[in-house]
Formats: sequence, structure tokens, C-alpha cells
Amino acid sequence: MRLGPAEAFFQWALVFLVATGFGALASTGRLDRPTAALVAAALLVRALLVGLSRRPPLSERAVQVLTILYIGFYPIDFLYLSASFLDATIRLVLFLAVVKLLAAGSGRDSFHLGVIAFLELLSAAVLTTSPAFLGFLALFVLLAVAARASYEVCGAHPTTPAPAPAGRLTSRLAATSVTLVASIVPVTLLLFFVVPRVAVAYLSRLPSSGEAPVGFAEEVNLGDTGRLRPSSATALRVKILEGRPADGLKWRGGALQHFDGLKWSNPPAPPQIMRSTQGFFVVARRQQRQRLGERLSYRVLRSPMETDTLFLATFPESLSGDFSRIEVSSTDAITLPGSRWRLLRYEGSSFVGVERTATLRSTNTGNQYPANIHGLFLELPPLDPRIPQLARFITESQVSPYWRAAAVEHYLRTEFGYTLDLPAERPADPLADFLFRRRKGHCEYFASAMTVMLRSVGIPARLVTGFQSGEYNPLSDSYTVRASQAHAWVEAYFTGFGWVTFDPTPPDPRARETGLLSRLSLWVDALEMWWQDWIIQYDAGRQVTLARAVQARWLDSGESVALGWESVHWWLQRTGRQVRQNPLRLLWPLVLLAAAWAVWRAWPGVRATLASRRVARGRGTLQDCTLLYTRALRLLERRGFLRQPWQTPDEFARVIEPRERRRVFAEFTSLYTRARFGADLDAARRLAPLIRSLESAPSTEPRP
Repeated sequence: MRLGPAEAFFQWALVFLVATGFGALASTGRLDRPTAALVAAALLVRALLVGLSRRPPLSERAVQVLTILYIGFYPIDFLYLSASFLDATIRLVLFLAVVKLLAAGSGRDSFHLGVIAFLELLSAAVLTTSPAFLGFLALFVLLAVAARASYEVCGAHPTTPAPAPAGRLTSRLAATSVTLVASIVPVTLLLFFVVPRVAVAYLSRLPSSGEAPVGFAEEVNLGDTGRLRPSSATALRVKILEGRPADGLKWRGGALQHFDGLKWSNPPAPPQIMRSTQGFFVVARRQQRQRLGERLSYRVLRSPMETDTLFLATFPESLSGDFSRIEVSSTDAITLPGSRWRLLRYEGSSFVGVERTATLRSTNTGNQYPANIHGLFLELPPLDPRIPQLARFITESQVSPYWRAAAVEHYLRTEFGYTLDLPAERPADPLADFLFRRRKGHCEYFASAMTVMLRSVGIPARLVTGFQSGEYNPLSDSYTVRASQAHAWVEAYFTGFGWVTFDPTPPDPRARETGLLSRLSLWVDALEMWWQDWIIQYDAGRQVTLARAVQARWLDSGESVALGWESVHWWLQRTGRQVRQNPLRLLWPLVLLAAAWAVWRAWPGVRATLASRRVARGRGTLQDCTLLYTRALRLLERRGFLRQPWQTPDEFARVIEPRERRRVFAEFTSLYTRARFGADLDAARRLAPLIRSLESAPSTEPRP
């Protein structure tokens, strides 16, 4: 049995509704390939069945059997296969979607499919903070309204076909759905920005996959084999508030002091705990506060990742955020306990572009270092003897510790190559293999080599991990730091000056993208920045910022933004003064009112004219026929014939005068009844010339 236009529209809306929920869930990256392929196949089969007007193949009993079997499989999936309650539950929802898509259709099954689609979208909302979810949500709302509207049409007229073609009904249903959504969205957006959200409740969740979405690591292991695969996932988004970023700016995460020949790590040590009731912390040590150079203020949006580390520029001075306690390690790493897998926003101030003064370059500080520096940052494991020999060879002609460190940095940057390829086989001594055989590697090898060589010539040094400066986006006026920009560099200690940054890694030879895709990515990145800042992280603080921005715009235009009755009273007084000075100011609101009144008066006639044209072309609907009948009643009312509530259409037609008009209106009434209640398309077409006859009849005849 072929589906009617309303039923076909409803079935298609339902299929696309489930597909939208599935697409939102698939975009999180949480689905495994077999599950995604199974659901996609079920959606395709359901679409083919709707297109061919065929019933789904599964009976109600088959659905019950499959459901019982999966209930037995669910604990196995939860305990052994996925080992995750969230993943197992998502698979359960998708299994129900597959079964219902292939089940014999009924009103109850359609309702179940709608609920499943909503659960898919809800699961995606828990698993992602991407702005792509906004597109899926908008499409879901549109399809949900379309499905509901067409379902009501099917329920109200289950058997009576409409006189209009299927394409006409489909377009009207689609237009109605778009209109309803367009009416809902402004109110929703208003409530969305007026009511702050609790970001922690939304964001304290697992990430979209079981792996860290960024390339930062709290330990460095040398000697891995294969090839590094950098990720394009966003790690940090940075907005510069004050100052100018220096060339080669780095976002410092932590520093590592202990090296055993294969791995850099930090031995367990109690951190320094800092507390604040206002969320402001001074994190610079006393010696760092005496640094020369520029300061940089910035705001950081840190993506969820498997670390509690807060990333700050170069040498941080102060930090502020919505937290009351931080921890500072012996290597100056700053962490926020409990922030793992959370999206964080905080502001910082740092010393950047530190001047390497002539004093630093020329002073020979010798080997006199504080006990904590000497004991922690000069220790070395057993080394290949060629490594300290190479360090002495590079630095023997330099007159100060700073120039010795600069010589090692220059040697590594110019004599070695950069690559993401790792050794094919694990070497016994990765550092010696890098320096004397491969002579190429990635940043961890360069930073490890420089740190070890500096220590071997008596200069305290530590390996630092974090991120490179990032990519500047002029559309959002911010920097995007990606996982692929995770980096390692070196800090060397000089008596009287403290820690100074060195980066021995040569530039990455890979060319940057400059084509169309790169330009489009700027727009996508700007959208994601706005989404994270104003949607995901929208709270009372952002609400105040938004209100101040609106106020500033009003003030810039010379208007007052005073709230309450005083502002209204002030506006009325000002308007009164302007009108008294120039009465012509009243013309434009009067013109607008006159235009609105004219449109309101003409609109019924315009609708009737359009309906008459559609009916004459055979494309009219039941509503068009009703519009023509209402138009005829209004014409007769202007001629003195008012239909009473108790009169039927035929009874009213018999009292019309004169006889010729009565004949025309009686024929019009008969055709309208056949078209409206009998779905007679030919009768509908004949209404148009009759309404024109009534309109052209003289209106000077006396009332009966």
C-alpha cells in the first residue's frame, strides 16, 4: 500500500531524526566501527523501505527475542568488552535504534524511535564540547517539529486524501516546520544567555575517547620505536590581554629533573600549596620577580586532558581563576588538583622576552650554586663517555656559563636534523644513538641531549615540557595551540639570574598550509573559540561581560542604558523635546503605522487572490478553498447579506438577491462543498471564475 503524502513526510522526518542523533553521536569519536556500520546500514534499509512504501521486516515477536538476547549480552559488554558503563549504554541505545528501525511500523514504534533519537543526541551532548553539536541540535529540533506536525496531520485525517498534490503538501509541512523553529529559536537564545549555566556540572566528565586529546606528557621516554603521529586536536586557546608576545613564546607545563638514561621524571616530593579566597595567586619566586623584560597578560582556555597542569607563558608571575587552591612543585610546575579531564579558563601574567643582558653574557658565575640547585639539577646517570667529551669540545673555548650553554644550543640546532621518525629498533642507549649515529630526532631528543651535556660541564639544567606558541587567528584575535605543538626545551640556571630558557630543537621542515583549506580552518577555529567561550563556559562572569559590552555599545552611540522607570521617563522627555523642536519627526512613525494598517487591510484580499490562482491551476488545497469561500462571504456582507450562525451554506445561498447573484453563489456553494468535503479537484478549479463573477458584480443593488 502506497503511503499518503503526510505519512511519507512523517516517515522520512523520523528516519532523518534518528540519523541526526546518530550523526551527533558518531561525531564524538566514541563509536567503534562495527557499531557505526550496523546503525548506518539499518538507517539505509529503513530509508529504502520508506521510499518503496514497504513494511519493515521484523515482527513484534522477533523484536522481543532480540531484546531479551541483548539484555543478556549487556553485562558481558559492560564487564569485559568495552569495560565502560558509558560505552556499553551507548551500544544499548544504538541496538534499540537498529531494532526499531527494522521493526513493523506502528504509532508506538514511531514514538520509541523519537525517544531513541533524543537519547542519541543527549549522549552526544555529554561526550563533546565541539561547536558541531550546535548544527546537529538545530537540525534535530527542525526534524522533531516536522515529525510532530506531520504526525498530527496523519492523526487528524487518517483516510481522507488532500486535494493538493503530494509535493504541495510536503512543501507546506516543511515550511510550517521551519516557521515554528524560527519562532522557537529567538526565545531559546534569549533564555540561553539570560540564564547562566553551571559549567562544572556539564564539563566534569570523561573525554570523547579513552586517550588524552593532547600531546603533553608528564614524563619523557626515549628509545620508543615507530613514528610519532601528532594530533590536530586543540590543546589551548589563548587570548592576549596586554603586552606583545615575544618570538618563540612557549606555554610551560612542567620541568623534569631526574634522568636514568631512558626516562625523565620527577621523584615524589610534597608540593607547595597556595590558597586564595579571591582566586588570585602570586606564583613567581623572589628571584624571578627581579627579572628584566616585558610582561604579558593573557587568558587561557585549556581543553580537557589527562593532567592537572596549568599551562602558563615562559616564567609565570601571577595566576587567577575560579579556584581557591593550587600546588607548585619544586620544578615550578603549577597544578590544579581535580582538574583532570576538565575544561578550564584562567588568566595569567608572565615575564616574557627576558633581556639577556651583557652582564649575564659576560659574568663567570663559576660552580657556586645553592644546595637545592646543585643537588637536584646536576645529577647524571652513567653515560656513554663520548657525551661529556662532546660537551667539553663544544664549550671549551667559551668564557662564561651562558656562552657555554648557548654554544651547545647552537651546535644541536645546526648540526642535527628534525624528524618524527623513531628508531626501527630500540637502542640500548637512546641518547648516544641520537648524538653519534642517527643525528636526527624530535624535540625530546634535542632537549635531553642539551640538558645532559650542560650538566656534564657543571651547568644546572632541567628538561621542560609544554607547548609551542601556537597559530594566530586574526578572526578571533587569539592563538590556537594544538596537540601537534607539544614541545620540550631546556632551562639552565645561572647564579644571580635564575633560570633562562634555551631551545636546541631545529625548526620543523614541514611546510605550513596556506591554501583555501587553511583559510577555512581559521573560520572554523574562530567559531569553536566563540562556542567554548560563550556557550560551554557561559556563567555569571560571562553574563556580566556581555552586559557590559552591550552597555558600552550604547554609551558609544550617545545613548543611556539606565535601567528601570527612570530610563523610560528620560527617553520620553527627550523624545518630547525633539518633537517640539522639529514636529516633522512625527511623520516617520505615522507613515509606518499607515503602512502597517494598509498591509493589514490588504492582506486578506492578497491571500484570496493567491488562493484563487492556485485553485485555477489545480494546485489548491483545502485551506485555499476555505479562503475563497470566506472571501465570497465578505463580498456578500458588503452588499448587505450577512450569514447568520444558524444558517447552513445552502440556506444562506437561498436568501441572496437578485436572482443572478443567488444562482452564482448557489453554484459556488455547491462546488465548495464538493471540493472541501469530497476532495473534488475539478470542483476546486471551477471556484476561481465564480469568485471573480461575484467580485465584478455591481454593488449598488438595493438590500432585500
